[in-house]
Amino acid sequence: MSGALGGAWAETFRCHQADGTILFQEAPCPLAQMEAPDARKAEAAANPAPPAVATPVATPVATPSSVVPQPGPPTRSSMPVTARTGPASKADEEAKPNKRKRDVIELSAQFERCRADAPGFAEKSAVVYAAWTRRHAATLDEFDKLIAAKVRAGRRGENTLPLRVCTDDWLRSVEPLARMPDPRYLSVEKTWQVFMGALMTGDRATALNCMSGRAEARWKERVEKMSDEQLRQIAASIRALKVQWGDDYEKEGLVADTDNRAVGIAFRNVNEEWKITDWGAAAPALPLTEKKSSPGS
Repeated sequence: MSGALGGAWAETFRCHQADGTILFQEAPCPLAQMEAPDARKAEAAANPAPPAVATPVATPVATPSSVVPQPGPPTRSSMPVTARTGPASKADEEAKPNKRKRDVIELSAQFERCRADAPGFAEKSAVVYAAWTRRHAATLDEFDKLIAAKVRAGRRGENTLPLRVCTDDWLRSVEPLARMPDPRYLSVEKTWQVFMGALMTGDRATALNCMSGRAEARWKERVEKMSDEQLRQIAASIRALKVQWGDDYEKEGLVADTDNRAVGIAFRNVNEEWKITDWGAAAPALPLTEKKSSPGS
């Protein structure tokens, strides 16, 4: 058995191939393949093979449709903008001028246009203009850019601030609005109290100062013909005032007399002073008689 194995191993040859592999064969190895492995290693170390040059691989260029954006931290420009559907904030409300401020802005722009382009208007309006700027200083400071823009538009030819308005009558109409408001007329109730007190004392000037517009025009002629006693009788015949409707600019109500007859009355906020602008038939409720001359007159 051992001899058979020994003969079998004797006939098998271990041969080194040129590519470095080992081949077992029955025929003897050629002389070139019988070189010792250590000699092959020494030759390879002495003549190393040149390093392999890697062939560059072309990087595919991404097209816009194939680019997938990577998520990053949100920025102000990347955040979605949603439309505001809720009520305006307090800051937004303060930025918008109310009706009274809009009136001041329009009159101020017209004032500036007249003073700049109407000959002689700046000189004759100096006193009223100074009072106007003091009275409305807060609104003028808040909306100075808007007023300047309106003046520029008017000077460019837009028919918004016509020079034909720059008259003495217009200046006289603006003058009451340049006065500081009288605290006696800061509410409808206060104005009514002043008016009733003026009738009781025969103070015609104060009574007329409680009025404006149509009511003032109608009462001015009548109170000049009435005696102080007749004015007191009118006051005594009025029982109550009841305001039924109104806002920050106009109010309406009823005046009832001692016979329970009621007439309409209207008030308007003029330069933050409440004035009587219309009154029904309360004034002619008493007969208008001429003043009797005193014996010594």
